[in-house]
Amino acid sequence: MNYRFQVRFIERDEFRPAMQLCWRVFCQFESGLFSKEGAVSFSKFINDETLYKAFLNGGFPVAAAFDGDAMIGVAALRSGPHLSLLFVEGCYQHMGVGTALVQYCQEWLVTRHTGLGSKRLTVNASPTGEPFYRWFGFTDDGPSVSKDGIYYKPMVYYL
Repeated sequence: MNYRFQVRFIERDEFRPAMQLCWRVFCQFESGLFSKEGAVSFSKFINDETLYKAFLNGGFPVAAAFDGDAMIGVAALRSGPHLSLLFVEGCYQHMGVGTALVQYCQEWLVTRHTGLGSKRLTVNASPTGEPFYRWFGFTDDGPSVSKDGIYYKPMVYYL
């Protein structure tokens, strides 16, 4: 399907709606895979004031995909070349939104970021996200991990 949407970095007033989108999608597709501790841990992460301050200071770039005015997907980077968040509204999944968001982040890393960003992108893939990352070309970067009730697979993509 050739679906048209816009991808760009979000503005200050779009941060909370972006994190709300992440929470909605997490609850819909991920929360059943994790313990209550995992859901609380994820909620604390996306609602943390330190994270918001890092966003305001440019240390946590957040990109979003939009269908008109509606935010339909979110991707965020931290610690340089680490994809920290990637969430797409359920009705927009399998339409290229996640792919476009990852590519947008990759392009930004290659053109704007120094250091490892020009060579690789890492992610801690959730069980539901792991097939997408494998399809995209990410490979294992260590054994599966369980931390604070969240289970993930460290993966890497060489640019």
